[in-house]
Amino acid sequence: METPAKTFWEDIDTGRVLETGSVTLNAADIRVFAEKFDPQPYHMDREAADASLFGGLCASGWHVSALMMKLVSDKLATDRIPLVGSGQVSWLEWYRPAFDGDCLSAQVAITGKSLPEGETDHGLIECDIAVHNQNEKKVMALSTFLLIARGEYADD
Repeated sequence: METPAKTFWEDIDTGRVLETGSVTLNAADIRVFAEKFDPQPYHMDREAADASLFGGLCASGWHVSALMMKLVSDKLATDRIPLVGSGQVSWLEWYRPAFDGDCLSAQVAITGKSLPEGETDHGLIECDIAVHNQNEKKVMALSTFLLIARGEYADD
């Protein structure tokens, strides 16, 4: 079976929408992330979480952000779009908590393209990314720039 060709920056059209796979949150992962990076009671202790304004054990927003990046990176790899890195995040908003047992997926809308100044091996795609739970409720959204390899600089 022939390997599909890579899709480089030049090949990506504004308006394209990518749908990622999904990931299901579990209490153990929520606690491990929180202990290392965001040790709030509502991320680590079910009783404290139940009594909090969130009403249950929920993932840190930064945990959800990291999972979003994994989902997007996996989708780009599957579609053979060579991600070089990430640029700025213009805005980010968390809308609702992501709870133990929630299944998250992301939608990536390509809203713009540009080239950095000078000769570079990558171009920028501007993306609006929305993360939803299994009930299609928006959990978070952001606008960001991803660096995508340019075909004219490719070695293959």
